[in-house]
Amino acid sequence: MKSPTVKGHHIDVAELVSSKKEELAKAHELLMKQAEKMGEKEGSLGLPLPEDRQLSPSEMQLRNEYQKLVAECWKKGKPYLDGPHLAYLTYQEKLDDLLEKGEVHLERELDLLDEKRREEEDQIQRNFLHQEQEIEEKDKILQREFVTAKQELEAVQDRTGRKSPLIHFKSKILYFLLLLGIGICEVPLNLQIFQKFGEAFFITIIMASSLAIAIPVLAHFTGVFVKQRKEKKEYIWFGLLCVVLFFIFNFGVSIFRAYVLAETMGEEANQLNVIIFTCLNLILFVIGVLAAYFSHDESYELETLYNKFQKAKKTYDKERLGLNAAKKSLAATKNAELKAIHGAYMEEKNSLHNKKSTFVASRNEYIQIYDELLNSFQALEEYLVASYHIAIGKYRSVNLMHRKDHLSPKSWAKGVQQLGLKFADVRELDPN
Repeated sequence: MKSPTVKGHHIDVAELVSSKKEELAKAHELLMKQAEKMGEKEGSLGLPLPEDRQLSPSEMQLRNEYQKLVAECWKKGKPYLDGPHLAYLTYQEKLDDLLEKGEVHLERELDLLDEKRREEEDQIQRNFLHQEQEIEEKDKILQREFVTAKQELEAVQDRTGRKSPLIHFKSKILYFLLLLGIGICEVPLNLQIFQKFGEAFFITIIMASSLAIAIPVLAHFTGVFVKQRKEKKEYIWFGLLCVVLFFIFNFGVSIFRAYVLAETMGEEANQLNVIIFTCLNLILFVIGVLAAYFSHDESYELETLYNKFQKAKKTYDKERLGLNAAKKSLAATKNAELKAIHGAYMEEKNSLHNKKSTFVASRNEYIQIYDELLNSFQALEEYLVASYHIAIGKYRSVNLMHRKDHLSPKSWAKGVQQLGLKFADVRELDPN
């Protein structure tokens, strides 16, 4: 016996009937003992009397007990029939409605389904075009920046006659480390002389560091101005100004250093010390100027626009790959969504075409479930009827055995009074 499902609840018919039958068997066993006791007691007393034509109270009591079991079986079993019966009526109503409205109803539902599909596809297409347009706008901005940088570079290349800047000292990191080293070398040289002002230590450090910053900066701009003097004539004067400023500061600080050194050693300041300190700073300055000179091209515009173009190209190549990947992903997402909508549309369309067969199959399934449950509960009622007859037979045989006259009462000639059954009067949905 299979296990049907009704309203989402699994029904194991065999288990249900077996459990109920066990309960009825236990009740029947108790009633059999009761029938035997009543038969023995009443038979010893000669009851019912031979001339009695009515059933004895004991038989009526036994019948009432079995009738209660029939009523209990109906009360517990009827709800199991209501579920599949309601489902059967629902599908039968749908089937009748479908058959009544026929092709017109089917065509209208197909039109609505097709309209819904088109709306969903149009919405997906609009979203795709909107997102694609945003990506294309970003691509246009990226291309515009790249083309602008390229055109600016090409204009300078045509003017200078060179494709790329000529730089001997290419590493910018080493260049800045060199300038930093020059500045660091200046700090201990200047720290001692600025201590003569008697300021706090951190103020002395700031004063000594200011000169340490000034020399690398002056060396950097002097080298750049000298290198790029041909492109911009004013750079000659700027370079001379940086050199003059360096010599003024350098000579003044060198005199001050020589004075502090002589005072520390208890001697008078001499020109040799001034020359030595001046040459020390001059060497650092010249190193910085040479580093700046060989770290830059003689054309400021070519160097600047070349670096700008390289940066723009790197950004363009990187972001262009990302935009292309975004376009492919967007197209793949659109195709997947359209495919899903088409699949759902075809499934619903097939469902509409197969609606009649679906309704018939569902209706027949619930008919089978209902009839199977009904047959099982009718079998339980037949089992109760048989048990009732056995109990009455037990009562009468024991009663007759204990009667002194061993004569059967006239009431027994009428046979056994039948039980009022419930499931027996219920018809199957499919009697075939």
